[in-house]
Amino acid sequence: MTSSQGEGKTPEWAFEAFLRGEPVEHSVRPAILRAWQRWRTEGVAWDKLGFGEPVEIDPDSFLIRMARPVFESARHIIADADAALLLVNEESILQLRYLSDPQMESLFDRVNAVIGVSYSESVLGPTGTGTALHERRPFRVSAFEHLTPAVQPLTATGVPIFDPLTGHIRGAVGIVCYNEHEDLAMAVLAHKVAMGVERRMLEAAGARERTLFEAFLRAGDLPGRLAPGGAGTGLRDLPRADRLLLEEKAAELIADGRRAAIEVPLSRERVAVLRSVPMTDPAAAVGVLAQVRIQGGPWEPLAAPAEPVPPELVRGTPLLTLAQVRARAVNGGRAAPPPQQPPRESPRGPLPEAPAAAGDPWLLLFGEPGVGKIAAAARKRMRVLYEAATNMGKTLDVVRTAEELAEVTAARFADAVAVDLYEPVLHGEEPGEPVMGEGLRRVAARAVREDLFPAWLGQPVHYPPSCPQLGCLRSQEAVVWTDPRAVAPAVDRGVGMTIGDPRARSIIAVPLVCHETVLGVATFMRTRESEPFDEDDVALAEELAGRAAVCVDNARRFTRERVMATALRRSMLPRRLPEQNAVEVAHRYVPAWEGAGGAWFDVICLSGTRVALVVGDVAGRGLHGVATMGRLRTAIGNFAALDMPPAEILAQLNDLARRLEREEADEEGRVLQDVPGAAEGAGVTGTTCVYAVYDPISRRCTLAGAGHPAPVLVRPDGRAEFLDLPRGQPLGLGGPPFESIDVEIPEGGELVLYTRGLLVGSPDVAAERLLRALDHASDRALDRAGGTAAQTCASALAAVPPGRLTDDVAVLVGRTRALDPDHVARWDVSADPAVVARVRGEFARRLAAWNLEELAFTTELILSELLTNAIRYGAQPIQVRLILDRTLICEVSDASETSPRPRRAAATDEGGRGLFLVAQLAERWGTRYTRRGKVIWAEQPLTGPGDALDGPSPLLALAADEL
Repeated sequence: MTSSQGEGKTPEWAFEAFLRGEPVEHSVRPAILRAWQRWRTEGVAWDKLGFGEPVEIDPDSFLIRMARPVFESARHIIADADAALLLVNEESILQLRYLSDPQMESLFDRVNAVIGVSYSESVLGPTGTGTALHERRPFRVSAFEHLTPAVQPLTATGVPIFDPLTGHIRGAVGIVCYNEHEDLAMAVLAHKVAMGVERRMLEAAGARERTLFEAFLRAGDLPGRLAPGGAGTGLRDLPRADRLLLEEKAAELIADGRRAAIEVPLSRERVAVLRSVPMTDPAAAVGVLAQVRIQGGPWEPLAAPAEPVPPELVRGTPLLTLAQVRARAVNGGRAAPPPQQPPRESPRGPLPEAPAAAGDPWLLLFGEPGVGKIAAAARKRMRVLYEAATNMGKTLDVVRTAEELAEVTAARFADAVAVDLYEPVLHGEEPGEPVMGEGLRRVAARAVREDLFPAWLGQPVHYPPSCPQLGCLRSQEAVVWTDPRAVAPAVDRGVGMTIGDPRARSIIAVPLVCHETVLGVATFMRTRESEPFDEDDVALAEELAGRAAVCVDNARRFTRERVMATALRRSMLPRRLPEQNAVEVAHRYVPAWEGAGGAWFDVICLSGTRVALVVGDVAGRGLHGVATMGRLRTAIGNFAALDMPPAEILAQLNDLARRLEREEADEEGRVLQDVPGAAEGAGVTGTTCVYAVYDPISRRCTLAGAGHPAPVLVRPDGRAEFLDLPRGQPLGLGGPPFESIDVEIPEGGELVLYTRGLLVGSPDVAAERLLRALDHASDRALDRAGGTAAQTCASALAAVPPGRLTDDVAVLVGRTRALDPDHVARWDVSADPAVVARVRGEFARRLAAWNLEELAFTTELILSELLTNAIRYGAQPIQVRLILDRTLICEVSDASETSPRPRRAAATDEGGRGLFLVAQLAERWGTRYTRRGKVIWAEQPLTGPGDALDGPSPLLALAADEL
């Protein structure tokens, strides 16, 4: 791939850039980049990635037995979808493969993607199933996000399969299709299949639990009668507080899942001994019994279990570590076994008889199937909360936060989800006192099927009085409807998923409330194919809505501050650049996504047809940074009006920055401590700036920088290079004096100034990327008719990798022009007052050649005053220059550094009116210092003297007297 192709920032470009070792943080998703980096740590060469040799799998494994019926039921769905349905175990080994397209089957066979091969990241890089297992969440990998070329034509979505009781990952479901056929329905199908497998695993766990309990009872290991009175005490005779304490301690033992015994002090000086006993049934299923023996007075420890369970069978057992049920005495639920029992059999052989005696242990706790389902549902809710905590509120964008709520809850918690927010919230404002059911807009909607309900995203939503959404907005509490069909159908647009839908089974409408302010409403719906919402689901919906409301409110506040900062920044940046002939100017400003920065640019017209180009970047952020940017921009404009050299202007700006920093430090101690967050982003120290002055007459540019990135010079022949500008210290840090350089720029050359936000990633790589982009722009600019400064500006921005910017980007491009030599006239003048008349005559002839005879009189007046002052008070050499540009400029230079000062002469004074006349006749005038003296200049508009010279004028009469 060529360099020009790489500038497109395509996934292919990011893929190849990563292989070359270039930073691609802003070109790929963070999770994909983590997967790429994990592959790199494995040390496997890129060209060695691919499917290896398959291993033998157990076709009757528990995972395959649970998944096969679900996969068979989904076969007809992928039959017409040109897709593949895959199952991998927790080690990423392919267990099942369902292919609907012969062409895809041929591709899979050709690359050896057969049953038994590994889909792990160590052998393939990122894959839908392999990366989903590693990330423990659904994951999609598409096109060049794959590192393996064999699977780059495919898009894969993987969804992990969690054990419903333990939460351990047992495998993953993968949906694979061609890149051009990628569809949201594929991801939804993967979710459904994974949930179906988890449901079958839960049902199997319940059956195993019942079998295990019956096996324990048949073994006769538990006595069937209560201990006689006296030394022993039955469970039924214990006070309620003692029974609850025993159940709590027994639950802790069961949850621990190991063989253990503890003492529990009870009331009336009694002591109970609790023992947890892991046991197995003939199918090798493992459970944990919590047994108790209660005695008053001396007691002996319980004997060890007659049949110890091997530790390898206890480890990893999911069943009864979560099975905590109410006390269940054997005689309370089953008939007592006969006193004389036959020899008992255990899974590992016969056990010796152990006749019941006073103080024998009693069964206190054991699991039953319903408890497993409750635990599984609780774990599922915890997973939804975990996903919400990790995935909501990461972007500080109101709409995106609402979309994250819909994405987290759809398919995991509800079949359809919609989020509606009040209109002011979208713009960062508080909704105030909205009319109930009015002013809402649908900002997010997600469903397991696209045809489940119409989304109408972005459209206003009106809820009629019969809707649950309106009820929850009134009460600010969740409203649950278990039979939406019982209510008259709503006909308003956007409410089709709420009531009157025959597919709806139950609905939860929850208000989004934060700080007692209602921001909107979230609606969750389950269809007839799912279980209805229960009380626990309502609590979960309220928790999700509460978290979402906080995130939406944070995003709203950020949006409001961002809008305010953007408006303030827009008002402080130049609204319209001044018209001038020295350079063709183009500029671009791209604000950062999070937090307004203080980058700025400016174009300032100076005397003598020169122009100053300025780019700076304030260290602070937010409103404070923008305000500081405005102060510095105003200050640099005032300093520029003094016509000081660039290095001296930066020195003045540095002193101002240090003074502002001291003021902020004093103010922060008194005021900002009472305003939380007001000092965030504060600070002037560290602000960078570059100041360049271009003279179209000499075609020379003088530049000075204060810690700013070096400008780029693009020559007319297409070569781009960084200027060797002394970097200097950022403003406010002090340090050595600022240095400047002089560069000759041919006509048509381009000076590119920018902020550090343009250099994303490694500084060296970013600088090389910018240079390539500008070289590419210069190639187009070789055609003088087609190349413009705006194109160069756009090419500079193209060097920024895609993604949200973390810092403001300001680019200012000036394409230089040269002033026609015929528009400049120079005269060297001796220190003799008699030469003034001769020079006035030369001025008149030059103005006649320029067709400006109407300006001859006022120009001669200005020249006479300036030249006379230079001869009287200045030093040799003296030079006069007349420049024709957008204005007529008269300049008189000498070697003296003494600046003239206008004064008001009294009526009786014979002199002192010269500069006063110059100020009245000229549009503007001033003094600028050079390396060898000073220049006094005055500008006149080319429109002629106008009405000011019509008729008798006291000013002209005064001027004539002066002459």
